[in-house]
Amino acid sequence: MNFFTMNKYQSLEENVLYDAKILYSLLEENEPQHIDELFSNFSKKQDVVLNVSIERVLFLALSFLYAMGLITSNSNMIKKV
Repeated sequence: MNFFTMNKYQSLEENVLYDAKILYSLLEENEPQHIDELFSNFSKKQDVVLNVSIERVLFLALSFLYAMGLITSNSNMIKKV
């Protein structure tokens, strides 16, 4: 499955770039946030129920943000750079 493109059979929450944008907007400057809290805030904002598929895409989105150097991680605490 290509997580960087959309097709008509795929929900918006399965797009890594879109989810990365939402997760990045939920993080506050210089305020570390626990990964579970971040995912919970994502589910509230997007009005979706967290499941294994969505959590997998959210982890990919966080990996993408980390690889781009936009976030740091320390013991499950995520923070903007």
